[in-house]
Amino acid sequence: MNLTAFGSAVRKARIDAKVTLQAMAKTLGVTAAYLSGMEVGRKKVPDEWVRKIHDFFRERGVAVDNLQQLADVSNESVPLKGMNPQQMMMVSGFARARLTDEQIKKFMQLLNKKEE
Repeated sequence: MNLTAFGSAVRKARIDAKVTLQAMAKTLGVTAAYLSGMEVGRKKVPDEWVRKIHDFFRERGVAVDNLQQLADVSNESVPLKGMNPQQMMMVSGFARARLTDEQIKKFMQLLNKKEE
């Protein structure tokens, strides 16, 4: 099976941290099959696991950018819970919009400035 965008980022971070899938799973208290399932898209990536995995790599000095967004893409969903109606309408609008690569690039630059 092919890796998802989330799985590719996690695998790269694991290589950078010099940690095997088995060792990471043991540290996080799950099976290697469970982690592998999230990497290849057989299992959804719960938000709590995004945080656990992010913290796992942060503790090892490895930065993983945009992990939540990568998980959302891999899950093919974005949770709307907690958003106000205006934010929900914006998410829906973006999901339906046909944007050019250049427009997407500009939006990503704007979002990255917001996070700084």
